[in-house]
Order: sequence, then C-alpha cells, then structure tokens
Amino acid sequence: MYKKLFLILLIAIIPIHALAESLTTTEELEEIEVETELGEETLRFDSNQFTQPEKENKPLPEGTLEGFTLVTENDQLALYVQEESLALKIQNKETDYIWNSGLDNSENYRLNNTWTDMVQSAVTIDYLDRRGNLKTESILTEDSKPEIQMHENGFTAKIKFKTASIDVELSVTLEEDNIIIDVPSGGVEDGTYNKIVSMKVYPFLGAAHMDDISGYLFIPDGSGALMRFERSAYRSDTPFIGAIYGEDEGFSRPKSSEDEFTFPAQAISVPVYGAVHGVKQNAFLTSIEEGQSYGQVLAYPSGASTDFFWVTSEYQYRFNYFQPTSKSMGGFNVYQPEKNDFNIKQKVMFLQGEEADYVGMANRYQQHLEAQQILEKNNQDVMDIRLEFLGGETKKGLIWNSVLPMTPLQDIPEFVDELQQNNVDNMHIVYRGWTKGGLTGTLPQKFPIERKLGGKGDLEDTIALLSEKNIPFYLHSDFTTAFDGASGFSGSKDVAKKINSQPITKNQFGYGSNYLSPKKSLEMAKKDLVDFLDHGVTNIALETTGNKLFSDFNRGLSSSREEMINIYQELFTLYQEGESELSFYRPNNYAWEYMERYLDMPMYSSNYMFVTDTVPFLQIVLKGYVPFYANFSNFSHNPKEEVLRMIEFGAYPSFYLTSESAQLLMKTPSRGLYTSEFDIWKEEVINQYTMVKESLGTVENASISDRVVHQPGVSEVVYDNGVTIIVNYTDADVTINGQTIEATSFEVSERGN
Repeated sequence: MYKKLFLILLIAIIPIHALAESLTTTEELEEIEVETELGEETLRFDSNQFTQPEKENKPLPEGTLEGFTLVTENDQLALYVQEESLALKIQNKETDYIWNSGLDNSENYRLNNTWTDMVQSAVTIDYLDRRGNLKTESILTEDSKPEIQMHENGFTAKIKFKTASIDVELSVTLEEDNIIIDVPSGGVEDGTYNKIVSMKVYPFLGAAHMDDISGYLFIPDGSGALMRFERSAYRSDTPFIGAIYGEDEGFSRPKSSEDEFTFPAQAISVPVYGAVHGVKQNAFLTSIEEGQSYGQVLAYPSGASTDFFWVTSEYQYRFNYFQPTSKSMGGFNVYQPEKNDFNIKQKVMFLQGEEADYVGMANRYQQHLEAQQILEKNNQDVMDIRLEFLGGETKKGLIWNSVLPMTPLQDIPEFVDELQQNNVDNMHIVYRGWTKGGLTGTLPQKFPIERKLGGKGDLEDTIALLSEKNIPFYLHSDFTTAFDGASGFSGSKDVAKKINSQPITKNQFGYGSNYLSPKKSLEMAKKDLVDFLDHGVTNIALETTGNKLFSDFNRGLSSSREEMINIYQELFTLYQEGESELSFYRPNNYAWEYMERYLDMPMYSSNYMFVTDTVPFLQIVLKGYVPFYANFSNFSHNPKEEVLRMIEFGAYPSFYLTSESAQLLMKTPSRGLYTSEFDIWKEEVINQYTMVKESLGTVENASISDRVVHQPGVSEVVYDNGVTIIVNYTDADVTINGQTIEATSFEVSERGN
C-alpha cells in the first residue's frame, strides 16, 4: 500500500518524460489505483498532468480607487494611476472589477520593506554598482518621485532612480480593452558608474494572496500550465523561471556530463502569461510584443518568497556569463559590458464573463495573431497522420565511419500502398537521414543523397508516386546544426561563438555538433534551395532552425537574438517565395506565419510541483488554422491514453518508422529509437488513424470555442462548427448530459445532443 502511495506522489510531481522511463508498461500504470466516489480511478487524473474541474468561485473583494487619479477611459476600461509610484488600477466597466498593480493596505500582509517597495512600484531594476555588486531598487525605495505627463490616451513618465542614478522612461496607453506598456530602448540610461542589469514592469499586476480568491496564474510552459490559488501541503519554495525562446546559449556555461541526465523545462515558444480572478469572471492575458528575446517569464506560487501568487516578465539588459581563464575551466563570472538594445512592449488584454479563463486567453491570443496576419484561415487543418522514416544513420568504425541503411527510398511507396489498402487515406511523409553519411553524417552539407538509400532518380520517382496519391513528401533538414567532422563549413569561421569566444556546441550519445552562425545558415540555405528545387523537392521539415535562438559573437558574422530572428525570417521567406512548404519542429511563434505543419506539439507541461494543471493553450491557439502533430506514438509508454489525449487536444498522430529492426541502431547516435519496424507498428498506425479520423475528422478547420472538465479524467471540447468531443480517460463508464461515454473512449456529437 505504501509503495503505491509513493508512486502516486511521484506521478504528480515528476515530468512525463521521466515517468515514461520509470513506468514503461500499461500494466505498471494500471496498478497505481485508489478508491474514489467514482469507482476505481487512477490518481494521475488528479495530478498536474491533467486539467482539474472548476469549483465554485469565492466572492471577489470590492476594490477602491482612493488615492488614484483617473488618466483616461473608454467604453470598456478606465485607467487610473498613483503618481508617486506609477501604480495602476484598471476598472473593467462591464464587471466593475478593479485590477490592481499593487496592494491595498499592504501593511496587512507579511512583506518586508524591499518587497513592499517592489509590489507597489511600477518599475523595479537590478543594477551593478561601481564595485560590481548586484543591487535592487524600486521607484519607492528612495522616493524617486517620477515626472509624469498625462495625454489623451494614457501617460508618459520619466523615472530617475536616486541611488542607482539610472533613468527609465515608461509609457502606459489605453486602447479599447487593452493597455499597452512601453519602455523604449533609448529611454533606459545607465548611471555614471552604475549599470542596469534587468527590469520588471508592473510585476504584481493580477497578484493574489494565498487562496483568498478563486482563480489561477497561466504560464506558457509546454502545452500550457496553471498555478491555482490554493493552499497545498506540498508548498513550493521555488518559482517558475523560464527564458522566452529558451536559454541564450551565447552566454551559457557548458553543461557537465551529469546535466545530460536531467529533464529541463520545455522552452517557452510563445511570449504570453496571464491571470484569472474568478473563473469566467475576470482575466487578463499579457502578450510581450517587443523585447521578448531578452525576456523571461517569472511565476511565483504562494510560499515562494511571499504569501502571494504573482506572474510577470523580467528583461535582461546585461547577461551574466562565465569567462574561463584556463584550459581546466577555471575562471570567473562577469556581466556584459554593453547594454542589450531593445524596446519593451507589453499588450495586456482584459477578458470578462465567459471569456475569462485559459480558453478565452487562447482564443484572444488567436485573434491577436490573426489581426497581425501571423495566423490565417485557409482550410489547411485537415486530419492526416505523420509517418517519419529514418533513411540512414552513421555508424562509427575503427578507421572510418559507415552508413547503416534503415529505410531505402523504394520501400516508402510500398508502405503507403499497404496503409491505403487498410483505409489509411490521408498522410504525409517525412524522410530523415537522406543525406550522404546518414542522419548525423554530413550536415550542414545536404546533397548528394546517400547512395545506399537510392539516387536522385529514386527520390524523384518517390515524390512523383506519392504526389499522384496526394501525399506530401517532406525531406527532413536543418540549417542550424553542423556535425563534427562534416564538410561544407569552417569550424573556425562559420560556427556561432559565445561571448567568451567558445563555440556553441551540443553533444548527444558521444556525437558532437556545433551551431552555425545565422548569417552562414542563410548563405547555405540559398545554395540549398537551388539543389532542393533541382531534385523536385518543395516540402521541407525544419529541425532546430525554427526553435533555437542564441546570440552569436562570431567576429565576422555576429548577430543578436533579435537580429537572428530577422535573418531566419528572411530564410523562411526565401523558401516560401521559392514555392516550398515548411514544417517546423516545436517552432517559436516568430516562425508561425511561415509554417504549413507544426511537428512534435508539446502535449504536457513540465509538471513541476507548483503547477496544478496542464492545459492545451497552444493547441487552442492553433486549432483550425494549422495542423499539428503529437510526438511519435512508438515512443509512448501508454499508447491508448496518448491517443485519447490527441483527440482531446486536437493533435494528429505521428510514428517514427524504419524498414529494418531498430536493434541495428544500438551503436549509433539514433540508439534512442528502440522500436520502429513498419511491419511491427503497421496495425497500431491503422488503429490510431481510425480513432483520430472518427473524432478529429469531424472538426477539420474548426476552432475550439470551449473546454469543460466534468470530473477528473473526463473532458468535453466544444468546436465552433457545433461538434463536441467528450473524452473519458477513466476505467469506468460516465454519463455526461444524458450521453454515456464508455471507459477509456470518446464520443462525438452535435452540441446539445
């Protein structure tokens, strides 16, 4: 009994990928059960891997506007400011709810002077003094008295931090039901001796004390995660800190061998966060429009430093990095000498009523991206299955490496025919490891095709055969990664460098690679485009290039993260204009306007202890606009449950397959592929395709308008075409709205039927 309870607790707190390693069979998972009022249920449905049912809201406190000055108002919102601290209050005219960037009666809470100053101030900075010590100052720390100038739609303030002698210019503007917060790059000036390191702007907007109110923080971790305002026996004393677009490896210290066995948080691909005060009552979503490349999302649970839940963003004007002074990696930590050049721009979008929850946040962000023409409805979200085949892989030898052929080109049309004979009609193919030398052999060089897999004619024939069947054929590629020992680049001139002049490298199973300087990537991509078109290839699946962002200090090819985005977008545009369709693996949102398919969609959050729920925020944003695909099903520890999650989240299945046995890969960089033979997985491909077609095939090009969790493990997803899908993960039949959904199954119906 105690062993079972211990395993239950592990499931609630460890990441799903760690769980997959520790519990690898369905039988082991099914043993972890407890008695509930609903019958024998697996306790993992109460864990943060799933979304919990909503409870009745507690009464919200009545706010006060005392001490605040009305700046401006419109039909939706009224904006107020406290002129000494620049604290804000925003009154929603529909609900009369007052959002506060600080606290009323702060003396009633357990906050020391430093925390009180930060909570009540609009801006808090970290800076280096003349001795190199890191210090913190808020507007109220030394009573800085900002100079404020009101205008028709808001105000502009100049802040002179007294001790730091650092100047900051802040603007707040009211636009319809949003407020826009701006800090221009030119409005941040270092002192004579003191240098700014980082800045938080309105960090306590939406903060909540313990469980005084109902609601939660939303953070963009994985598919999306919630941090509910509740007391917990497992209180966390650490916050969530996630770098937007991932850690900047231009400043990071090389990881030790031990780090390879940890499970880091998933990189944040969308620069958003928010809060709900009363579910379906009041909410806001903050979208970081500028400065996101230098930002990170901070979310503190109650018990981590204060008794408050709060979420904000912090912007890094100077990064700390390790400067080695010897080959044995001795050295010291220093800060950038020059300030990063960027604007801060946050758009805070307020929601109320039925829109005031994470679904409403996702829908609002979807509308925002559509207005920016990043997302566009063009009937491309059509149900199909991704079949990714490994062509060849490098195998080390005593004298030279060889290529292990795993799936020759000529096998692929035969596999497709077999599946179509079993009613698997819609699919697309991604072909990995097609370059000379195999998957980890010759990148960045792409051509010629590895001769053990076929030649140019075989590739053209395969593309033509699949095209006749209306099956897109993608070549897997990468414009960022360069493998050690490969040709086509200079290890001294073309590789991205850290600020300490070390190359940016990565290591997998003992095989090393580098990242190319973005300008070199663009140069090579232009050449590769000619070769792709010459081979009749117009579909490309891009790994790394759409999700890796770093500062490059290569003297001849240097670029900042902002500049890298622009270079990569130029690259994507080049291929789009060349009539190439691009799929991306877990792309950051700056690549979204160029993508035809989203591959390896995150289906979980990182499952940290302070997270209470995983939610499909990313999926709701993209559903109906672009097809997205789950991770490979042959990597899953519980395929049946994973298919149900695909159906609930709107994701399509994926398989990573080969002609040959995966056992042949045991001494290659692809030795993590344990089982992949097409003949073994064929029936599961057919089974998953059938299930997903029966469900998601009814909501093609439709968007998610609502999602309701009726009880742990039972979710209802409502689409804007009138179809609703109810998924029952549990091992007992349930009845929802008069409709019975069998255990571990789903039901599709028209809304209200």
